[in-house]
Amino acid sequence: MKNIKYSHMNHWKNIPYKKIDNFREFYYEDKTNTAYYTDWDRILRYQKALGFDGIELAPWDFPELLPLFGSAKAFSEFAAERGIVVSGMFHLIDKSHDSSHYQQTIDEGKRAVDLLVEFGGVHLNSAPGNNYFGNGPLNRDQIKAAAKVITEIGRYATDQGVEIGIHNEFFLAINKENHKEYIELTDPRYVHYCMDTAQVALLGEDILEFYDTYHERINNFHLKDTATPKLPDDIRHSQDIEIVDDGTRWFWEPGEGVLDFEGLYKLLKKHNFKGWISLETDQTPDLLASMALSRYYIDQKLNPIYK
Repeated sequence: MKNIKYSHMNHWKNIPYKKIDNFREFYYEDKTNTAYYTDWDRILRYQKALGFDGIELAPWDFPELLPLFGSAKAFSEFAAERGIVVSGMFHLIDKSHDSSHYQQTIDEGKRAVDLLVEFGGVHLNSAPGNNYFGNGPLNRDQIKAAAKVITEIGRYATDQGVEIGIHNEFFLAINKENHKEYIELTDPRYVHYCMDTAQVALLGEDILEFYDTYHERINNFHLKDTATPKLPDDIRHSQDIEIVDDGTRWFWEPGEGVLDFEGLYKLLKKHNFKGWISLETDQTPDLLASMALSRYYIDQKLNPIYK
């Protein structure tokens, strides 16, 4: 694909080694597949083998990753040796609706931009605030405050060669009732949009209408499916709904849910989208299987539409 580059959003978590040199000996310690998922060398090679040229990182990676490699730059160099670049990073804009927290939130956002620059990435995909539960519903002043914060971080990011993208999620205080209002209150010169297909659908948006309307703002994607779009308010507003422990899966591999990805790719072609699309295999019980199944669907069903 000439215009589209594919990345993988990291959900491997807790990878304790850079590279296992004594792989056979390591395997014989417990004779399971654990050895295959314990070092970054193999994880990155799986991604490259399946056609993903980038990796998107998140704050939950850094407590283990940064001490292991010593710096963001060192990790990027290690990944580059395996044909992988850091495409971007996920960031939560904490307490964006709370004006009393303004400067701390801005400073945290600037530090995230600086770290991403060290990784060599270009997309800071930013959740616009905290959970709806305990914070919503937001009033007009709180929505304006949240928009002001991301715009200010976006201004700083732009100066550093980074694009900040709104990454909304179905359980956040910026929710169905204020989603578009929030977008319109941000400055399009500094604030873009990372469209997470499943999250936007769960929120209640039609993904084709949403992309067609906001395609000029949308600069990258998180690609994942869902079987339960347009969730009712009582679910979206409830406590810890994304991490329910009853086995519920909000997210599925592309093609395993009900979203119209073929229609979306027709619109990507219509609007000549260029940039990163990150596969996000969130909630899967088998990351490698999900990565492979998703890649098959992308190559067989979606990429031919865009050609």
